[in-house]
Amino acid sequence: MAIKIPEVDTSKGLEQCDGDMDTYISTLRLYSTNIPKALDKMRNVSEETLQNYTISVHGVKSTSEVIGAEEARKTARELEMMGKAGNLAGILARNDAFIKYVEGVLDGIRGWLEKNAK
Repeated sequence: MAIKIPEVDTSKGLEQCDGDMDTYISTLRLYSTNIPKALDKMRNVSEETLQNYTISVHGVKSTSEVIGAEEARKTARELEMMGKAGNLAGILARNDAFIKYVEGVLDGIRGWLEKNAK
């Protein structure tokens, strides 16, 4: 079964799961369930929430890498580094677009799962 999901290098993700399709599909399901919670924690970031933001964006980075969502991983890494450096202005400049982008990735994953992984 070929997996085609926009913005996701599924061959890379499948490789991360040792080529096991069932494991990869389970990982996609976990991503589609858990990442929205992380994104919610990343909204309305402020000085007071910066540390928690950095933890949440780290989780998005790691799980995006596992599924093969390379652009999401790269941007999350940049945001994580900004969080660690205390660069709130940099985060505020990019955060909304990043959340919207990841939501698009999630839509693609959910759409594929609905059609192909009953």
